[in-house]
Amino acid sequence: MSDALERTSDTLRRAKAHVFVADLDALVLDRDDAHHLGRVLRLRDGETVTASDGAGRWRTCEWQGGELIATGDVTLDPRPAPRVTVAIAPLKGDRTDWTVEKLVEIGVARIVVLAPLLRSVVRRDAGKDSVALVRWQRLARAAAMQSRRTHLAEVSGPTALRDVAGLAGAGIAEPGGEARPEDVEVLLIGPEGGFDRSEIALAREAGARTVDLGPGILRAETAALVGAARMVAHTTR
Repeated sequence: MSDALERTSDTLRRAKAHVFVADLDALVLDRDDAHHLGRVLRLRDGETVTASDGAGRWRTCEWQGGELIATGDVTLDPRPAPRVTVAIAPLKGDRTDWTVEKLVEIGVARIVVLAPLLRSVVRRDAGKDSVALVRWQRLARAAAMQSRRTHLAEVSGPTALRDVAGLAGAGIAEPGGEARPEDVEVLLIGPEGGFDRSEIALAREAGARTVDLGPGILRAETAALVGAARMVAHTTR
């Protein structure tokens, strides 16, 4: 890590809190964030907070009387390249929520929720899909604040398997696959029970390689995290 990146990381890590704002010159907090800083974290006047616009620009601030006061210049963190993307099938209960949070904390740039697959347990109507997507986007934002990210992760879906498998650098998780997570930029993770053989064939026709995550049988959420961690570690070397 360069000296500049190390100083950036240290500043973000040592701040009492990290928030996202629409304008780094105006520094207006939304109501939930203001409540979190003032009532949940109980910040005291003069404590350091970092604020970001979600697109890599950020600055240091002080908490004063329930507001943020700028104390540092705006810094731009370049967006990591390539953008690590993980596509996941919706999982039972709150496991999709948990997976989205952890993928953001690891450093995934884009999370795509796949449309129902042949072995999917979770199936929603269009109205519930949109509600779920808003919740996942909110969870991703909160996770980015907790992990001091300056780039907000993109969360989208539901998206058809063929559309994701056709993206450049895509790979579909399958035991004994030809590639490693480090070899792809887009990793597709199946539902409980994995992908059906016909879905693997469809993904390969769309241009995706098969990706081996190791000899063990992993839960879907574990597979997503294992693959994501290896992809992010490779891009940050």
